[in-house]
Amino acid sequence: MRSLLHDLGHGLATLSYLADGLRADPALPGDALHRLQLMELELDRLLELVELREHPREDGFALRDLLTQLVAVKSLRGTVEVELLEGAEVTIRTDQTLLWRMVSNLLDNAVRAARSRVTVAVRESAGELHVEISDDGPGFGRGPSGTASLGLGIVVALARRCGAELRVDPAPGGGTCARLVFPSHLAR
Repeated sequence: MRSLLHDLGHGLATLSYLADGLRADPALPGDALHRLQLMELELDRLLELVELREHPREDGFALRDLLTQLVAVKSLRGTVEVELLEGAEVTIRTDQTLLWRMVSNLLDNAVRAARSRVTVAVRESAGELHVEISDDGPGFGRGPSGTASLGLGIVVALARRCGAELRVDPAPGGGTCARLVFPSHLAR
C-alpha cells in the first residue's frame, strides 16, 4: 500500500507541475485560469491524502473558504446548480483534509441525486455547528445507484475521527439533507 501511495504521490506532483506551467501561459483565458486554479486546489488536497497521517490534524481554518472551493469545483459538472448559502464566517478547528473529503463525498452524492439544485449551508443550532448539504432529488435511497453507500460509509468513519456526526434526513420540500454536526467547542 505504501508503494502505491508513493507512486500516486509522484503522479499527482507531476500533474501539479504541469498545472503550474499552464498558469504561466499569457494566452490562457480568464475562465480557463479560474478552472486551473480550482484544479490546483484539488491536486493539493489529493497530495495531502497520500501523506498517510494516522491522527487528524486540528487546524483552525475558515470553513466558508473550504466550502466555497468545493462548491466551485462541483458546479463545473454543469448538470445542477450548486450554491453556498449566505451565512456567518466560522472558524472551525478540525482536520481540513478530512473535512474536504467528507463534504466532497456528500456533494458528489447530492449532485448525482438532484433534479436541479444542491445547496450548502452552515448553521449553528443548540450548541452545535452544522454543515448541511441539501438536494432536490427523489429522497434518500431513491436516487440513482452508484457509489453513494461507499461514500457515506467513508463520511461516517471520517466524521468519527473528527469528533463529528453524520445525520441524513429528508430535506424540507423533498430531497435529502446530509448534515455534518460538530460540537460547538470546535467552532469559533
